[in-house]
Amino acid sequence: MSRGDTKQEFYNRLVLTLDELVKHYRSLLVVVRKEKEILISADLDLLNDNNKTKEELILKIKALDSQRVRQAGDLASVLGLTTEDVKLKDLAYYFDGKEGEKLRSIKTVLELLIKRVSDLNQFNEELVKSALSSITGAMKSIKETLSEKTTYKKKGSSSSPTTTRSGQLVRREV
Repeated sequence: MSRGDTKQEFYNRLVLTLDELVKHYRSLLVVVRKEKEILISADLDLLNDNNKTKEELILKIKALDSQRVRQAGDLASVLGLTTEDVKLKDLAYYFDGKEGEKLRSIKTVLELLIKRVSDLNQFNEELVKSALSSITGAMKSIKETLSEKTTYKKKGSSSSPTTTRSGQLVRREV
């Protein structure tokens, strides 16, 4: 923040940063939607590539958000407001017409994008948990099927298993 900066210059910088945030959140939404399709198709290579893209976007969003907080604080300071926890709706109050409406509009768009990304991400998490549960169950079943089951005791008497399991592998020799 330099001394010669005007309220309008701080506003313009903030709006540019907010527009970049919107752009990156839209990209993140596309990536999270794609992730859902990839999880359903179970393509691990595509999932790894998608996760890299997702991580890069999240890092860019974090950097832009830090910049947004700093710029909103600078603008609040110029407006004579406290610089802690400045909200876009509070800043919009101090701008007339199109400028105030632009801040309110960006706020609404960001909230909507964040909600959609969060909801889809939560759905994707449930898909992953379900897949892991299925894999764990299948592995347990295979392990139980392949484990050695003794039918005869060492003394020659037979013992019957306490539970009967279907799918026992049987070796047939001629």
